[in-house]
This record gives sequence, structure tokens and C-alpha cells, in this order.
Amino acid sequence: MINKFIRRYFCSKLIFKALICLILLMNFVIVHKFFPDKVKTFKHNLFNKSFNFIQINKLSKKLIGKNVFYFQDRTYLVSDTNEDLNIATHEKYYDGEKFLVSEDLPIGTIQSGVVIFSGVKDKFGSTVIIQGTDGFNIWYGNLNNINATLYTYMEKASLIGNCNGKYVYILIEKDGKYYSYDEYKDYKG
Repeated sequence: MINKFIRRYFCSKLIFKALICLILLMNFVIVHKFFPDKVKTFKHNLFNKSFNFIQINKLSKKLIGKNVFYFQDRTYLVSDTNEDLNIATHEKYYDGEKFLVSEDLPIGTIQSGVVIFSGVKDKFGSTVIIQGTDGFNIWYGNLNNINATLYTYMEKASLIGNCNGKYVYILIEKDGKYYSYDEYKDYKG
């Protein structure tokens, strides 16, 4: 008797889940067929815009009481591995800055966060972009031996890679506004 009840219960749950999947699939087909411009816009936004992990974390904390991504709310201004970063000899480089460093210097993260890009950018060479727990996107350019993989969480001072030569490019951005390294320190300070 109990065995029949359990079997019915699980069969009904399975059928319910299959119906929900079928409804979602039908909705997708209908939208794709009748609104191709909306689908094109959705795909463009999905693949070409940065996913804001910090906003999702704040929303999940508010709604369900815990974080989806397990960020520790720490803020650091300079990485332990960037102690050789020569702040005195840096210059403006496009929207960011170019820092003179020793050859093949290991570069660590300035702020904990999620890797949202790891690849090649035209003006910056091999680049890693980390969305910090404070909402800032920090670009690290002109790297080699990159240790950062896409969508992984990196603690402060985690090794990203080595400088490819004598310069490292750092660009700090939040909500479309670019900050210099000094402005970022003042903002955090």
C-alpha cells in the first residue's frame, strides 16, 4: 500500500516537471517564431554585456537570506604580490593606466571578485577582467602565464599571471565611469 503511494507520488511529480518543461519549451518556440527581433536583442545582451554578479548576490541576500556566490566582503587596496608596483612611474593609457614594473613580475588581484573576462583585448594584450565584490571592474592587461579562468572567484592577492615585459595595464571601471588607481584608493579609503 505504501509502496503504491510512493510510486504515484513520484510519478505525479515527474509528470508535473515534464509538463513545466514542455510549457517552457513551447514559450521559447513561440517567442522565437513571432518575435525574432526580441530574441536577437536578448542574445546580443546575453553574450555582449557583463553579468553583474554583485547585484545578483545583493538580491539573493534580500530575498532568500543568503548569497548565491560566496563572496567575503573584504576590501583591499593593494595586493601583496603587487608590492613591486611602482606607483611613481605610471602614466595614462587609454582609459586606464600603464605601470612600470620589473620584468615578468607576478601580478595579483587588487580586490577579491569574479573573473568576467579572460582573453585578448586590442589595446591591452592578454587581459583579465575581475568584477570586484565592491562592484568595480578591474582590468589587468599585458599579461602572460594567466592563471585566471572565466567565472571563478579569486581572493585578494591571488596570482592572475605574470607581466609580459616591463609594463602592466590597469583599468578600473564602475557603471561606465573610469577611475585612476589613486582615485580608486581614495574612493575606497
